[in-house]
Amino acid sequence: MAEPVKMPVAAWKVTLDGRDLTDTLAPILIAITITEKRGDEADQLDITLSDADGLIEIPRKGATLKVQLGWKQGTGLPIGLIDKGTYVVDEVTWRGNPDTISITARSADMTDALRVRRERSFVDQSVKTIVETIAAANGLAAKVDANLGAKIVPALGHGAKSDAALLKALGDRFDAVATIKAATLIFAAIGSGRTAGGSELPVEMLTRSDTDGSGEYSRVDQNDRAGVTARWHNRETGTRETVTIGGKGEGRPVRLRQVYASEADARQAAIAENSRLSRQLAKMTIKLCFGRPDIFPERPIALSGFKPEIDARRWIVAECTHTMDGSGGLVTGLSLEAAS
Repeated sequence: MAEPVKMPVAAWKVTLDGRDLTDTLAPILIAITITEKRGDEADQLDITLSDADGLIEIPRKGATLKVQLGWKQGTGLPIGLIDKGTYVVDEVTWRGNPDTISITARSADMTDALRVRRERSFVDQSVKTIVETIAAANGLAAKVDANLGAKIVPALGHGAKSDAALLKALGDRFDAVATIKAATLIFAAIGSGRTAGGSELPVEMLTRSDTDGSGEYSRVDQNDRAGVTARWHNRETGTRETVTIGGKGEGRPVRLRQVYASEADARQAAIAENSRLSRQLAKMTIKLCFGRPDIFPERPIALSGFKPEIDARRWIVAECTHTMDGSGGLVTGLSLEAAS
């Protein structure tokens, strides 16, 4: 006998400096929105509350908020609360008529120390060594993509730069991204469909019936692009040589401006740029009627029920926004890009 269909019932939990405020905020909640981003941008939490009785205390700057979102019940939905991270309050806005208070907090893992300029450079070091050194200096653990960890970087860092800037430069070199989750600095290739530890991320199948019917698909044709070309200096011959990666078109290849110190460096730069350009081939935005806080950036997505061209592509999540409103509705907006 088939189990009866269960109506979706959303759930949430908010703590402030370790104190559970869920029951206190429930009657005055207008919306909770969490925006998860890829890369060195901090995730953002926005909470809007009704202050009709004027009794809400404005949280202090630097207060710590922890949020969980999920479903109590619902057929076909992941049941249970999903930990969406810890955030530090840095903006509060009061508005009148009607009286509301808006709280903006950003991911607690993106420490200010990462953005402090300092003299730090690396010469002929592996990606793993670089990431682990930066992580240790900021009191973080480290996880590095197994396919990237052993790669040697001839030089990284010159002059006073922040650790965040160094990580971005390292990511640009390998078309990878550095993120911080649960006090761990994670360095992984963009669109690989794997965790930094090498485990495959499961592909999430989403149909058009899962969405509110809106959405937007855009495609940029690059059929005439004849790959990406990078130049390097051959010390033995004293000449400049080139390597070309990807592209089957008859047009001109994209040419990188920098002249690299070795063929290996030039090839890696061309591979990374070709991968970035490939992801720009197509973009898609959708809004899920029933929120999926278990979906996060870099999660592989398969689509069904749209146009054949859309359904045929492989997608990855570039950004996601989860919103819980005061009436108990939970929705998720996804920004997708073509998997390279």
